[in-house]
Amino acid sequence: MVAYADWSEETERLLIDAGWYPGRRQDERVATWRRDLAETDAFQMFPAAEVALKEFGGINVRGDGPGIECARGSVELDPELAQGERERFERFRDIVGQDIFPLGEAHDGHAFLAIDRIGRVLLIGDEVQFVGSNIQSALDAILTGRLPRRLNNERRGI
Repeated sequence: MVAYADWSEETERLLIDAGWYPGRRQDERVATWRRDLAETDAFQMFPAAEVALKEFGGINVRGDGPGIECARGSVELDPELAQGERERFERFRDIVGQDIFPLGEAHDGHAFLAIDRIGRVLLIGDEVQFVGSNIQSALDAILTGRLPRRLNNERRGI
């Protein structure tokens, strides 16, 4: 039985192999990220980001090979990987229609992983893409190789 209905047994196995377990808490690490990112880049952590990072922060997992719709991707959940990228996040905030906060990187650093205030997860690169309605579905989409949905480069929300 999988811990979350929003992911597959395969995703759960990959996450467990990377150090995740049900009930995992990274409270001290999240407090450090909140402080450091507010000081260096003026990123303000909000509750959805905090919840996602408390459970999954620090996880580095790789999904290799062909996936369901595209190649399986990697995920490194460390929001400090987005230091110095505040302008990029501000630009895409307007497209999403609300604040976004960095969660880390995906696809071997080819895109940032971000979350909005209601918990939707996005890929941020040259454009913004919707990858999951929550952190669990986003991790499953990336690790099993499902295509993200491209958002227009105009203000519109998801």
